[in-house]
Amino acid sequence: MIIRNKKESDIESLAKVHYESWITTYKGIVPDSYLDSLSLESYIEKHHMFNAPCIVAEVDGKVVGFLMYSKDKDEDTSDKCGEIMVIYLLQEYQHNGIGTLLMNEAEKRMKSEFDQLSLWVLEDNIPTVKFYEKMGFEKDGKYELEELGNVLRETRMIKNI
Repeated sequence: MIIRNKKESDIESLAKVHYESWITTYKGIVPDSYLDSLSLESYIEKHHMFNAPCIVAEVDGKVVGFLMYSKDKDEDTSDKCGEIMVIYLLQEYQHNGIGTLLMNEAEKRMKSEFDQLSLWVLEDNIPTVKFYEKMGFEKDGKYELEELGNVLRETRMIKNI
């Protein structure tokens, strides 16, 4: 397994991981009608527009996961707060330590510029909330409501680094 920077040639593979992970991760959380409306093509378009730093997990030459990070976008955090924007792994590669490796690598890269990290997670996504807690993140009480076929609560988690 290799953790590396994103290459331009990874875009379609990253989009596929993102799309498939959304379908498997949010099944039972986000309404099926919303998930059914998603398309791989729309994810490919989005990934052509993303310009945030991106770390890729590759197994046997196949992209199986990725993490994107940046400076935190929230107005109520400090200038020294970075954000884990997304982390996604194909379902069959979850629970093998790859997510932990991606998070540790992102934290290592961000530590010189930031003293705190934030991320947003759907509260009903319990396994992911527990993963973030294991990584040292704590809910800070801030939340937003997301309209994804119905209204879902997204909560912010923060970690000092």
